[in-house]
Amino acid sequence: MSDWRTSHATWIVGHRGAPRRARENTIDSLDFAESFHADAVEFDVRQTRDGEAVLFHDEDVVLGTQRIPVRSFTWRELERLSIPSEFGDYRIPRLEQVFHRYGRVLRYVVEVKGGAGLQQGTMARRVAKLAEAFGVADRCLVASFDAEFLKRMREAAPAIATSFLFDHPVALPSPAQATPLFPPVDAIGPKRDLVAPALLAQAAAAGLSVHPWTVDDAAEIRSLLAAGVASITTNAPDVALDIRAGTDVHETGLAVPAAG
Repeated sequence: MSDWRTSHATWIVGHRGAPRRARENTIDSLDFAESFHADAVEFDVRQTRDGEAVLFHDEDVVLGTQRIPVRSFTWRELERLSIPSEFGDYRIPRLEQVFHRYGRVLRYVVEVKGGAGLQQGTMARRVAKLAEAFGVADRCLVASFDAEFLKRMREAAPAIATSFLFDHPVALPSPAQATPLFPPVDAIGPKRDLVAPALLAQAAAAGLSVHPWTVDDAAEIRSLLAAGVASITTNAPDVALDIRAGTDVHETGLAVPAAG
C-alpha cells in the first residue's frame, strides 16, 4: 500500500528540497530537507534526449548567453555541465541518484514536467522502473500538470500514487457528473490560493487527498494544518516543521508558542 494512499497527519514537504539553503533540485538542497526531518521532498523531473529522468525545473539550461532545452541533451552531456547559481556551481542530478542516495529514508513528490517533446509513455516507464528498482514505489507520489502523462503513469504502474497539479480552478470528478478530462489520480495539488472549504469538500467526496503548494506564510501554514490537508509543500520546511510542532523560531532565536 502506498504511503500516499493512507490516512495521516499533515506532512511537510520540502519544495525542491530546501531552496533557501542550497540550489533547488540539487542533492545539497535535498540533503538540507532530509536534515530537517521533512516528511517528504518534492522535485521537478525532466526528460533528456536519451530518455533519462533528471532533476531540473526550467525547460532550458542557461549557459552564458545560450538557452538550450534540457530535452536536447543526453544524460552524459548534462553530466559534464557545471552550472553557476547564487549558491555556487552545481550539477544536475538524475532521479536514479536521488533514489539511490535516500532510499526509504524519505518520501518523494516526483513532479514530471510536460511540454513539447515529452515522450509520456517512456517517462512513465522510466519513473516506475527506478521506483521499483530502489524499493520506493510506495514512497512516491508522482505529480504533473499533464493529464495525459498521468494516464500513462497509471497504466505503467498502478501501484504508484499520482496527483494532478493545477494553478486555476478545475472541475473535480463527482458521482453525479462525468469528468472525462480529469485523469485517474489519488490526489490533487492545487496552488495554495485555490484551497477553500468548497474545494476540500469536493476533494473529500471524490476520494482525493489535497496537497497545496507552495506555502511559505506562517499564518497560511497554520490555516492549512488546521484544515487537515494531506501535505503542505514549502520553500522553508524547517520553519513549517517548527510551526507544526507548536513553536515558531523567530529571527531573535527565541521559540514562542504558535498561534492557534
